[in-house]
Amino acid sequence: MTHKLNQKGSFIIWLTLAFALLGTFIGFAVDFGRAYLEKARIARLVDASSLAAAKILKGQTGFENDATRAACDSMAMNGAPVVMSGATSCASTQGAMINATVEFFDMPAPGGPPVRAVRVTGTEPVPTTFLRFLGWMVPGNYSTINVLARAEAGPERPVDLMMILDRSGSMTATDATGQTKIAQLKTAVNAFLGLQTFSANDRLGMISFSSRGCGVNGSDSSTTAACTPDVAFDYATSSFITNLQGQVNALNANGGTNTMEAIRTARPPIANAFADVNRATARKAVLLITDGQPTFMIRDNDSACKRDPQTNNTLPSPGDGNGSSPNLGPFTTGCKRGVSSTQMLRQSLSNIGGSYTNIGTTPYLNTIACTRSITGCTTNGAMYEANFLRNCGFSNSACGAGGAHDVLVFAIAIGQKDLSSPQGSLDENAKCMLARIANATDILDAATGVVGTMTANCNARFTTNDGDTHLDLVQAWPCGSGPCIDSTQEKGKVFTIDVNGDVNAQLQRVFNEIAAILKLRLVL
Repeated sequence: MTHKLNQKGSFIIWLTLAFALLGTFIGFAVDFGRAYLEKARIARLVDASSLAAAKILKGQTGFENDATRAACDSMAMNGAPVVMSGATSCASTQGAMINATVEFFDMPAPGGPPVRAVRVTGTEPVPTTFLRFLGWMVPGNYSTINVLARAEAGPERPVDLMMILDRSGSMTATDATGQTKIAQLKTAVNAFLGLQTFSANDRLGMISFSSRGCGVNGSDSSTTAACTPDVAFDYATSSFITNLQGQVNALNANGGTNTMEAIRTARPPIANAFADVNRATARKAVLLITDGQPTFMIRDNDSACKRDPQTNNTLPSPGDGNGSSPNLGPFTTGCKRGVSSTQMLRQSLSNIGGSYTNIGTTPYLNTIACTRSITGCTTNGAMYEANFLRNCGFSNSACGAGGAHDVLVFAIAIGQKDLSSPQGSLDENAKCMLARIANATDILDAATGVVGTMTANCNARFTTNDGDTHLDLVQAWPCGSGPCIDSTQEKGKVFTIDVNGDVNAQLQRVFNEIAAILKLRLVL
């Protein structure tokens, strides 16, 4: 006899199991969905909490308690019932289960020491409705799902930026658009200041230079004392930015190029910034904008001005030999007063003339070479001053033994090779000098985007005549006797601006890149 299965009864059993499984899955979806939404809420809470703590922390030690309180307060203001319960924690109130812990750690920061960062972790057990029934089949407590969210935040690293702006006479030359280089510089610098790159916790300053390494009301300073910045370091509030833009607009282009003294003027405020414990994490940076090689220097006293800076020999008297030795400073008494009418500009050797007829080419070449810095000079030229600057003056204990490694130098050169005007010529020698000033291995052509690689030894640039006829530009400059590219110091950047193109457009591109490099924003 053949027996038939009760198919109706089997179907009911399978249907019951299917509904049970479906209900279980729906229950899981409800419980896990609720946990997911709660995790997203906690993630938003810890994101905001970590940012609030990082702002108070300022990247430094000593502010941890205040930062923890800010983290807890932020969570409370965003709807989480928590209060600060200890040095590094936020505890729930009103019977809620959410808790938060706050951790502090050092975050590596390019161009300087590590900055203090914060990590906030939020946890909460979320009650389940359906998932708890899983315990009937699998041993365990499924009454809650523990959710966790974590966020890390580092501070926006503040900046101490000193701008060094060339207002020498060669800056009156025009570019392809018919605008003068000084006019284009003003437009681009003011736009840079208005990019909202800087916050009120940043500090900015400005030094302008031509025959002197500092200025007053847009022109050369006549002080007999050491130069000080045209605009001292101050916080970049909106009113200060407006005032600084006005100072930039007031620059007058005339005179020579005393890059040496301008860089020397930047050294004390940078060193003071290192010594300021409230600016411990601030990135120290210098931005030099020029259009050629140095032509002037500053000497320590009147006697030094009347001596060859390399040989230290007294210079011959001008004219008939009955007068006093000429000043090569190029200033009058003490080399720190107004510009003398008998100053020695860089010029073609066939056109020294005037009071310098009897001097000869050797002291002239020696003087010009020492504006850059070359072996045996009795004064520090532009490149030596830049090396001191990158080491923040050596005398500052905050720099540590051997100097600091975190002064970032940018150099922007506006010009082109010009055999008729060595003062404003941007030839290979000028590029090499700027690479040494910035401690840069690469030079970016802002017009083409091409990067030229500079080797650590620039001798090749100085031992070839580069197509010009000015012998002072091709004297050997042994790398071993001067500050070369220093691997222990922060690497800077050099940008060249082609005056045959739109100077302003090129400057804008360069400033956008510099702005991106300078800032370390709040991060998650």
